[in-house]
Amino acid sequence: MTQESFRQVQFVTKISKFCNLRCAYCYEFAELGERERMSPEQLRQMYTHMRDYYVQKDQEDGIRTHLHIVWHGGEPLMIEPDYYWRTLDDQRTIFGDSLRTSNTVQTNLTVLDDERIRLLRDGFDNVGVSLDLFSGLRVNIAGRDQQEKVVAHMERLRSEGIPFGCITVLTKKNLARVKDTFSFYERAGIGFRVLPLFEGAYADQHEAYDITVPEIVSALNQIADLWLTSDNPVQVSPLDYQLQIVLRHLDPEAPRSYFNQREWLPVIVVNTPGDIYAYGDPYEDPQASLGNIFTTPLGELLSGPRFDASAREAEVRMAANCLNCKYFGACSGAAIANNRDNVHTVVDGIGVCDVDRAVLEHIENRLRTGDVLDRNGRVKAVTAPAVDPVS
Repeated sequence: MTQESFRQVQFVTKISKFCNLRCAYCYEFAELGERERMSPEQLRQMYTHMRDYYVQKDQEDGIRTHLHIVWHGGEPLMIEPDYYWRTLDDQRTIFGDSLRTSNTVQTNLTVLDDERIRLLRDGFDNVGVSLDLFSGLRVNIAGRDQQEKVVAHMERLRSEGIPFGCITVLTKKNLARVKDTFSFYERAGIGFRVLPLFEGAYADQHEAYDITVPEIVSALNQIADLWLTSDNPVQVSPLDYQLQIVLRHLDPEAPRSYFNQREWLPVIVVNTPGDIYAYGDPYEDPQASLGNIFTTPLGELLSGPRFDASAREAEVRMAANCLNCKYFGACSGAAIANNRDNVHTVVDGIGVCDVDRAVLEHIENRLRTGDVLDRNGRVKAVTAPAVDPVS
């Protein structure tokens, strides 16, 4: 019996902007004191629109969808656990067996008690912890670094048998501690994602700790070297994905794929009022919104003039940057089409995927100089961590 395959779609759901931290680089900084949250009724409407759209599309395309709902903020665990238990019950009622679904929470893990432990263990399917080691930038309202508290709470999760991954933002403050960061996660056996600093909430917000493209490339290449030579490798994103691209590039028989937003939009951001955005579009800009998922069927939002304009912009970015790239096809181009985290420079108004491309070339060179490729340039054997990133 063959294992059933699913196509993936992720809804990054900004349940509330309210937060107990004031991380210096946060792109939501201006809204962190706002207590507005999505209501249970609004969430039920969102689930209904998701179900109606993806069930119909699955029937039309003959393939099933795995729907990932990522609870984001602000700080999602500032909301009482009962709120989530009720909405998870609503999901079961509305989705039934019609869609495969999972729920992930992305948390700063500064608020933890027995009820939240139960929610993380028995309610959510995945837990992501935001932890910037050695930076001192993740502070509370009083300006006190919360790293020690978060690490202690991570130990509580481990003692309770709750698996989790981490996200670490790369800034000037922790740039010199890349090796120490990797060693921390390697010793702990915790997978993590490296997220280079990107645009903030206001001009000059990052003036004291911004990083350049060469610095980002150097840091990611250093982590890649540590990862590829580790005796106990953990999952490291985006390197896990980038390694798979290089392996497909080196294998002439590997299937090629090309991102097409009009066929499938794999990541959608839902802002607190319900307006949705393609991941590469600036969701703080109401003009970029595809419409409101609380009030409008999803099929209408993923069509029409706003969606068409968003898709055209993704196509322009790909045409300008992907067509002459040797990795195109092994890399679908989604990184440049959905460019929020991956594009760091601009040429004539068009983003350039210089970080990803440089890291891909570094990984390829490491494979070519190591005992990995045969005389024909094909991969002999590579063992890589499983890919199951938390966003």
